[in-house]
Amino acid sequence: MPGNAPHELLAASLEELKGVTEAGTRSVIKSEELSRRNRERLISTGFLEEIVRGWLAVNSRPSDKSRIENAWSTVYWEFLQRYLDERFGSDWCLSPEASIALWAENRTVMQQVVVRSPAANNQVINMPGNTSMFLLRVPQSEPAVEHEGMRLMGKENALIGIAKNTWSAAQTDVISVIGSIRGSASLSRALLASGHSKLAGRIAGAFRHLGRERDADAIVASMRAAGYNVSEENPFNNSVHAILDERKAVAPAATRIRNMWAKMRVDVLETTDIDERRINDIDGYMEEVEERYIADALNSLSIEGYSVSAELIERVRSDAWNPDGDAGDYETRNALAAKGYRLAFEEVKQDIRSILDGIPSGELLSHRHQDWFRAMFQPSVTAGIIEAYKLAGYRSHNVYLRGSSHVPLPPSAIPDAMDALFDCITDECDARVKAIVAPFLFTYIHPFPDGNGRMGRFLMNALMAEAGLPWTVVPVDQRERYMDCLEQASQHENIRPLALFIEELSEAPPPPRPKKSAWSAKY
Repeated sequence: MPGNAPHELLAASLEELKGVTEAGTRSVIKSEELSRRNRERLISTGFLEEIVRGWLAVNSRPSDKSRIENAWSTVYWEFLQRYLDERFGSDWCLSPEASIALWAENRTVMQQVVVRSPAANNQVINMPGNTSMFLLRVPQSEPAVEHEGMRLMGKENALIGIAKNTWSAAQTDVISVIGSIRGSASLSRALLASGHSKLAGRIAGAFRHLGRERDADAIVASMRAAGYNVSEENPFNNSVHAILDERKAVAPAATRIRNMWAKMRVDVLETTDIDERRINDIDGYMEEVEERYIADALNSLSIEGYSVSAELIERVRSDAWNPDGDAGDYETRNALAAKGYRLAFEEVKQDIRSILDGIPSGELLSHRHQDWFRAMFQPSVTAGIIEAYKLAGYRSHNVYLRGSSHVPLPPSAIPDAMDALFDCITDECDARVKAIVAPFLFTYIHPFPDGNGRMGRFLMNALMAEAGLPWTVVPVDQRERYMDCLEQASQHENIRPLALFIEELSEAPPPPRPKKSAWSAKY
């Protein structure tokens, strides 16, 4: 039995919560799963927060800002799954639009998600973050496919069922799903079963517009053979997009990256007015990169929430960092981050010189980016803070970004997305486009368990060098604008604000060293 001291009572409540959440594998629970006293105690201390009546989110860091208010994306999908399973069992399915998004590996929080079920009552359920769920009653159960815990319409039926404006409003999602369907037979069968000749014309027009001529012809021929009159239309309104491979199906994440690149490269070229330059004095350019190191390290580490000083950065650069002789160096998280940043910086400098010597950047960075990551976290492995296996490959777990509605790709989709990213870098002829679009898409994918922001800025500067532009520092005092630009690009595929921001920074001198000995970011 626990004692009556507040800390003992709280410990007992947390022990019950641990059992309910299956030792931390769940972040959403029903209120009734806990006793009233323990539930009230955990709510009052911030360990639990109400999502909607009867449902709670677990907050493992109650001293931090509200999880529901600032990190709704971290529990959004788990809540939907558990709530819908509890209410409807297996007799529910997401709408065509929501199904298309999830098939396309897009788990961004939706302003309103529509759920279809014969047991629904056309009810709107308001949720945190100005989001909602509409429970749409349908006459009968619909065939559903379970995908990562959610019940979706099959790809073909979802494409047939989406509203006309979705083809342009969610173009990247739709194209990603089309690219993952091999051939046209499955779509033709679904169209014939439903008798949708107008939709057949829309889908055939989409296939033709995306470069899949044979599949478009096959869809039209199948419908006409069954007696339907088909008139093709292009639902994409001639917007910029990727061209699909007519010979094979492609992973949705890969098509997503290629389509975003195709659209964003045009936006960058229309928005910015940066002139590429030729670097004739490579040694002089590399000296300038080194001169900007301290300002870059201070700002880049501070953006990520580390508290470092100019003295620490200088000590690390001069190899005076001594974890064996200085207990403070060994134990401090900030010193380990500073040492890792220096090691990674050296790797990046090596690759910048190779790029300036004419080595193709796409192939080089494809092989070398994981070396940067390993260098960045090698000191933490040596100190025993990070397990060594975490330096191998991409992340193996889902990640969520506090303060953002964007949810990075699941682990299974990362290799395809990264291959597509480096293919885009290789195929791109304009180095300015590479320097802006590639680092954004890197952070959009978020391939590593940590350090993605720093890695993205390293990637930016390696490609800035290819364009003949100076090493560019993102100042910590402009962190909010920087994050807003990334959110615009992630949420709305609008990279124009980020392109203008990077252009401004590339033309400005690097931020001066701070006057104080410590420079910390508050976030």
